[in-house]
Amino acid sequence: MASVTARPRSRHVHEPPHSTEQGEAFGPWLGRQLRQAGMTQADLADRAGVPRATVSAWVTGRAEPREEAMAHIATTLATASPK
Repeated sequence: MASVTARPRSRHVHEPPHSTEQGEAFGPWLGRQLRQAGMTQADLADRAGVPRATVSAWVTGRAEPREEAMAHIATTLATASPK
């Protein structure tokens, strides 16, 4: 009987982070937008229906939101009152 060895999981090729129209990376832009709106990462997580850790990953650039989450982000930031 042949032994089965675990293969390492394949990694996805890292793509550069999305940037805003002004060339700024998405994460820092999102963090600034949240601050300007007087919102916390937890506030956005609640409104977007994702864990707070997910929003943290977006802000720090470790992950980027999927298309459906982007719609929640856009709606949330558009309706937030600037501070």
